[in-house]
Amino acid sequence: MRFPGQVTASDNGSGVTRTVIVFGARRGLSAISLIYRIGRAGAMNRRQLTVALALASACIFVASCSRGTHPPAAADALDGVLLSPAEINSAMGATGITVNGTSTAMSDDSANIPDKDCRFIDPPPETSVYDGSGWTAVHSQHLREPVDDFDHEVWQAVVSFPSANDAGHFFAASVQRWPACSNRQYHYIDPGKPDVVFTVGPIVKIGDTLSTTREGGEGSACERALTVSDNIAIDVAACPNNPGNTAVNIAHQIAAKVAKL
Repeated sequence: MRFPGQVTASDNGSGVTRTVIVFGARRGLSAISLIYRIGRAGAMNRRQLTVALALASACIFVASCSRGTHPPAAADALDGVLLSPAEINSAMGATGITVNGTSTAMSDDSANIPDKDCRFIDPPPETSVYDGSGWTAVHSQHLREPVDDFDHEVWQAVVSFPSANDAGHFFAASVQRWPACSNRQYHYIDPGKPDVVFTVGPIVKIGDTLSTTREGGEGSACERALTVSDNIAIDVAACPNNPGNTAVNIAHQIAAKVAKL
């Protein structure tokens, strides 16, 4: 039976076989030291010692390379990382939320929000927010109760980038951009109707997650959250009666799914 990282050195002339089992690079270094001491003690001849050391070194190389970087999540995997209606209901403390719409395109409300510093607060994913970021694919869902007078509403979006580094750059840019709309109001313009005035709360960054709140529009309250996992940006808006950390919770659950791809 062979084990992962097993190194076997043999000498056909003497019929003697020496085996060292190496688990990972760190233990491989210890194994080389052990092999060398065995050789010095005379338990291996020069040829056996040379072969064993070479094989152990190769094992370390393979173990080190196998760790590598996690390959970017494929665009066609985006749909599978969004939360199911059951998971959304659980996160929102509701029971009747269903999918109201699905999209593989960005939305564009820039004409309705002249204040470009606050466009990110609009339900995701917003075209003007991602322009120039290098994003490659998007998948989003809108969920709510299937009635006119609904109590809960969620937008969940996942946006892929060519690499984790690119997604990280987008998040870093958002960290710089979001505070421009902190603790103030902005107007949503709908021609022929009175402006809707929204009030944005403080911008909060905890670890690799940005969040804030928005109030207004018939008394609704929503939380916005943005995080990244690997090469995927996760953009969420959650609007229950009391938002709390619902958007952050949903974003983190999606991030956990992305990490398993």
